[in-house]
Amino acid sequence: MVSQDRKKGSVNSKRRRGLGVVTPNACTECRKKRAKCDGNNPCGRCTSQKGTECVYEVPVRQSKEHMRSEIEQLRIQQRQSERVLAALVSNDRSEQVLDQLRNGETLDTITHKLDHSTSESSGSGGNVTTFSRLSDHQAIDQALKPAKSTASSPTSTLAFSDSSGIPHTLPTGTWPAWGAESSNSVQNEDTDMMRWDPDTGPSPDQGHTYPLIGGWHHQSGSESDTAIQQARGYGQETILGSPFGMEENPNQEHPNSNEVWTRVTSDGALVEHLMALYFCWEYPTFASLSKEHFLEDFRTGNQRHCSSLLVNALLAVGCRFSSQASTRADPNDPNTSGDHFFAEALRLLGEQPDRHVLTTIQALGLMSIREASCGRSSESLFLSGQSIRLAIEMGLHLDINISDSKESAIEHAVRSATFWGAFSLDQAWSLSIGRLPHFSRDTKLATKPAIVDHVESSAWIPYTDDGAPLERSCTQPSNVRSVYKTFCELSEIVHKSLYTLYSPGTHVTSKALLEAYTQYLNWYDEIPASLRLGHNFTPAVLFAHMYYHYAILLLFRPFIKLEIVGSGVSPRDVCSQAASAISTLVNSYSRLYTLRRTPSFVPYFVLTSSIAHIVTLGNAREGPEQLEKGIADLKEMTCCHGFAIRALDILRYLILHWDVDIEFEDDDEGVAEGAREGGEGGGEGKWKQEMCRPESTSLNQFCPNVESVDVVNGIGRVVLGDNPLFWPFPLQGRPLLDGRALEIGGFRLVP
Repeated sequence: MVSQDRKKGSVNSKRRRGLGVVTPNACTECRKKRAKCDGNNPCGRCTSQKGTECVYEVPVRQSKEHMRSEIEQLRIQQRQSERVLAALVSNDRSEQVLDQLRNGETLDTITHKLDHSTSESSGSGGNVTTFSRLSDHQAIDQALKPAKSTASSPTSTLAFSDSSGIPHTLPTGTWPAWGAESSNSVQNEDTDMMRWDPDTGPSPDQGHTYPLIGGWHHQSGSESDTAIQQARGYGQETILGSPFGMEENPNQEHPNSNEVWTRVTSDGALVEHLMALYFCWEYPTFASLSKEHFLEDFRTGNQRHCSSLLVNALLAVGCRFSSQASTRADPNDPNTSGDHFFAEALRLLGEQPDRHVLTTIQALGLMSIREASCGRSSESLFLSGQSIRLAIEMGLHLDINISDSKESAIEHAVRSATFWGAFSLDQAWSLSIGRLPHFSRDTKLATKPAIVDHVESSAWIPYTDDGAPLERSCTQPSNVRSVYKTFCELSEIVHKSLYTLYSPGTHVTSKALLEAYTQYLNWYDEIPASLRLGHNFTPAVLFAHMYYHYAILLLFRPFIKLEIVGSGVSPRDVCSQAASAISTLVNSYSRLYTLRRTPSFVPYFVLTSSIAHIVTLGNAREGPEQLEKGIADLKEMTCCHGFAIRALDILRYLILHWDVDIEFEDDDEGVAEGAREGGEGGGEGKWKQEMCRPESTSLNQFCPNVESVDVVNGIGRVVLGDNPLFWPFPLQGRPLLDGRALEIGGFRLVP
């Protein structure tokens, strides 16, 4: 026994002596010989042996970051080279660029000068955001400054433990400041990035409230009809392609006769106008169609990727972005905008003997988006459900064998776009109302539509009833495919998180909740640089950022009265930060484009963030400014979104129900007439009864006051025996977690 103890002691002493000289990373030669390495460069052993090269391999963890940075640098160099080559073959810049190359100037310097000269001219810059006036540049910078200055989350470096006690650290990239890059080494070097701090130039025009629209929109109103027609022609040609935009010459026969596609109107120019509005302001986030193939078949009259049903559904959506009388079923009633096109779409849908057609699935998605905007959530849910069910029945979630033929590639692209549009819309509605999605959890999904360079670099400009800015105040690359692909990836994470919350037979655990949160953070950290707000600020990009924060807010909102044991991540703080981020993004969107033209789900985002602001204000943690701004934003959106009116009613009811100290003006323009009949006194007026009671023909999913056992609880502390979960709308689902499962799941009540 004594000898064994001595032997153990000698072994332990050897181990203790060896720990002090272990190097974290040995050179390649020492690792081959299994010899000690002192970590020097070169190390002592390699120095003593002649002809031996001392090489250190980069550790795997470091190599991934190094490779990512290297790939980004190569992409930048490739773009710079392509830019210089394009300038060399041009007629106006070839000599200038050639002289710069002969003088030994670097690609970075040459492309910077090209960008600077492009920003001072009125021509488009390919894949670069361009400005014709420095005042536009600076005004846009001012509009985006609130979003770009959003602070990082304080929970970014906090760790949590799972049930086994193993600590996990959240990614350090949690909600980075807007415009910040994941790799500092490439920041401000990308030629696609806008130069936010010009060295010289006049001060911005403070009179332009909306820099992309306000300046030229005001001028357009005083111009002749000819000028407006020219503006529309330019805008339609930019958004829809060169075969379109014929309105500038009304005497010429219109090439796109719409008699094949709709019998609601014979005005081909109006049809093109509404299509341009849709593709400008709504496309591509929930797009279930492939724009290029749809427009080609629309132009040629081909029924393969275009149909009368699809065209009428698309026009019904486009009507929301117009104030023209011709876009209304009743010219004197703005609330009937698009109703005639939608009625025609319903008629065509009812006459279809077989709905297993790609264009029908696409049309159902567009009709669902339109009904969501109008506030008819029950109808929108039904149409969205029909779209995803038909997509599954047709096997669109499965990849088909792709041959080398062009036709096969087109078929795959359209099938993929159709499935992912239906899938993303189903996730958005499931997230909003709190339910499991229609698609199973672990099924392998079809590949996403490929990114095509010429589609990515196609220009985006703000287009309205008056056309588009003739002076081209700002032209951006649309990045349509990148936005769509990245948005679909976010929808996949939403899909997984819904099963985390609503799977029957299981309890939600803090570990699963934080794992879902980490997936969101990783997605945000890995989005392409071109979709960050230092590079691009199209409505689709802003919408994707809003949706990200919306998803995180709804992930944590049920647990807003709880703490996560062993973690510094506070559901209440995360919800507050997500709500503030949404408000900030909406503010930037408003300053850029106004809120008269926003994608369909934006009022849902504002409602959800405003409810979080009510909770924060009710607990006396912050002032009323953000809530007041949310109410003002919804009022501005009532002109194009019927749901914005209902959202105001819901906020009014919750403010009264939770006794939150804030003034809510009932007589402002845009507030529903029924809402003004309630007055004060606890909100027991007629408006509350009309708003809150479900109907036999429509189960409204946003119903805060239903006379049942499961009534809305307050925003304060949890009363003994009360349900600890916070869920404002009783008719919606809720995570499967009760009071007895709190401790098991890793939660506890907020003190």
